[in-house]
Amino acid sequence: MDHPKICVAGVGGVGCNLAAVLGKKYGDHLSLIARGKRAESFRREGVRLHSDFYGEITAHPASVAEDGAAIGVQDFIFVCVKNYSLDEMADRLGGAVGDGTVLIPVMNGTDAGDRLRERFPGRTVGDALIYTLSGANEDFSVTQKGPYTHLFIGSKYGDEEKTRQIHAAYELLKDAGFYARWSQDIESEIWQKYILNCAYNTITALHRAYSGDIRKDEGMKADLHALLWEAARVGFAEGVNLPADIAEQKYTFVLEKQPPEGTSSMRRDLDAGRPLELDAFTGSVIRRAERLGIDVPVSRRYHAALLEAVRAQSVSRN
Repeated sequence: MDHPKICVAGVGGVGCNLAAVLGKKYGDHLSLIARGKRAESFRREGVRLHSDFYGEITAHPASVAEDGAAIGVQDFIFVCVKNYSLDEMADRLGGAVGDGTVLIPVMNGTDAGDRLRERFPGRTVGDALIYTLSGANEDFSVTQKGPYTHLFIGSKYGDEEKTRQIHAAYELLKDAGFYARWSQDIESEIWQKYILNCAYNTITALHRAYSGDIRKDEGMKADLHALLWEAARVGFAEGVNLPADIAEQKYTFVLEKQPPEGTSSMRRDLDAGRPLELDAFTGSVIRRAERLGIDVPVSRRYHAALLEAVRAQSVSRN
């Protein structure tokens, strides 16, 4: 494919990383789905990424539109929205999805790919996840902290042609210089990231903490360990192919590999008064645990405390 038509739908902390790197090589063929002042900024200033890993990038997309009808059918669409915004974005993408379009959700949670396959039956939908510490700034640029930003991508299809199409999206990312890895077991990779999110995002949000704060606090370290194991036990019970020591791996990752100034998107969202992906993390763990008969007391405690924090914040604003 000489000149693929590429769309990044949702250009916040994650989407900006993809759009900036893709835009360096494919800017003339890159469209963004964005609205309001964010869209105006992209049209005027380009996509600006301040990255410890990729460096300083400013990329100028060919178009910025509010919905898929304005950009036409695309070859590849990378969907980079919060879990609770997926249905709305799917509604807006309709005009950009054709018979040969490959959709790749780069999102948190475990079910984004499944939900898009339901919304776009017959289309090719891959599965992906990203490890990054990235957040949007007031000027709509994005800052990425730490020595990594990498993406796993894979196929849940047994169909060779659909898997080939998804692999082409992986090759596109690699060709543009984005650090991507092809996974033969993307379900396992999704769950490994999900287990981390259920603990790290939850703790950093409730305690308004950075990674360095967790390392210094024995209570937070104990809760991190417990939250990781509760989510892991649910995964094991669901039959997901996970490393036996996955909780210990992620515990070590947070305490030893995360930059001390790193924090989560959930903490930033809570600070800014935005909706949280709480239901996609601890809410999901609790529902699954109830169905499986597994006790998850620390997840319940954090879930309740964060719901109260959101309620109190709403009352104070009103």
